[in-house]
Amino acid sequence: MEGFLCFLAVAGPIGIFAWQLVETRRAVATTVVDTPLNPNEAARVAQEAFTGPRAVLWTSTAGPGTINMRRRGIHRGITMSITIRPRENGGSEVSMWASETVVYLGMLVNFAGVVNRRKNAIGRAMIAGVPA
Repeated sequence: MEGFLCFLAVAGPIGIFAWQLVETRRAVATTVVDTPLNPNEAARVAQEAFTGPRAVLWTSTAGPGTINMRRRGIHRGITMSITIRPRENGGSEVSMWASETVVYLGMLVNFAGVVNRRKNAIGRAMIAGVPA
């Protein structure tokens, strides 16, 4: 029994660290979604992903994207940028990434999971053509 508890004491923190590392890599990577929505509709859908109860946690900020939202939190949070470009055959291409981060231990980003969940919700909404 002591061996199992010792294993958990070592493997648990390593597992959590690995999980956070994967979340960080996904947050800073650019996610691209092709949507049938025109750029104005796509911008509206993306902006609506930060309204309602989430508006308390997210604020508009300057950044490299068409839409830039900063997560309120310790040490300025994380900034999620979204760029929307029209496609030649109609619709839009939506690119999402974490453009400004606070890095811990040289590799972990705060609120990476929050950005990943927003990216997934916006991606689903873009494909369906409805608010996130």
